[in-house]
Amino acid sequence: MSFLSTAVQQVLEEAPFCAVATSTPGGPHCTPLVFAYSGSRVWLTTSRGSVKARAWKVDPGVAGLVRRGELAVTFTGTVKTYDALDRNSWGAAVAGATSIARATARFSKKNAKFFAGYAIDARQVPLAWTPPGRVFVGIDLERTALLDEDGVQEGRGRWGGEALGRSTFRQVKQGPDPLGPLPADVATTLGRSGEGALTVAGARGPVVLPVRWLAEPSALYVALPAETLALAGAGPDAHVALTVDESSEWRARDMAGAMVQGSASFHVLDALGSGAKTARSIATALHPGAGALARITPERLVWWKGWTSGSASAA
Repeated sequence: MSFLSTAVQQVLEEAPFCAVATSTPGGPHCTPLVFAYSGSRVWLTTSRGSVKARAWKVDPGVAGLVRRGELAVTFTGTVKTYDALDRNSWGAAVAGATSIARATARFSKKNAKFFAGYAIDARQVPLAWTPPGRVFVGIDLERTALLDEDGVQEGRGRWGGEALGRSTFRQVKQGPDPLGPLPADVATTLGRSGEGALTVAGARGPVVLPVRWLAEPSALYVALPAETLALAGAGPDAHVALTVDESSEWRARDMAGAMVQGSASFHVLDALGSGAKTARSIATALHPGAGALARITPERLVWWKGWTSGSASAA
């Protein structure tokens, strides 16, 4: 993308993390990563054997979300990987040596605190987290949208159309705890509500949206402006992944998070018939500017805490 507004560039330059999503046979997959913005591209690293690295060999499409204060930027694009152990990437690395060098310097400077944390925890850091176990990734941005609490401030590229939802809503009051499979220490760290990143499998690939989430005893909800939901071009039902995490300013060992993969039923508040009052009560309690509510049916949960991670099927 040749031109980005000053506001979009500022968010990309100053946001500490990027929720990075890709498509997999099991549905959208999204986790937070440190990153840098350089030369009109988003740069990050990932483990050579990660889900994302394997998926990008099949489909280089990617989506992401970065937050800075009250603003957020969601984007989609195409990845190019640079791996010292993959001779197929050597030609591109030589051709883009100057831009890669600049991006590397920018990435190192911006994330210097994390490298300091790795140094302190050097004896505990797994090989996959160290430079020899990682690949450098550049993302060419194709679509961007600047978002705030009320919806979409500006958008570039072709996004989805209107927000689509079911015509009725019924609150679920019986069933398993949607976060029940999480280890107790991870569940305690994350709590039962907060900010999250919802990856929606839209008609033109995954889109990552900022949401507020709530885990009731038997149901998992997210709320967001209807205008924001419309970017995904999906509904009234879609495959999704909700990513929530507790970050650290400099130490990876202190981070914890979870990704809930499953399906979501969307409800646009102004278009609801039966159950509209209940849906609006849940949504606006979560997000004052909410125009849409989604109920997520978990199928699989992935969690991480420090250097450990795991997964479990939903009850």
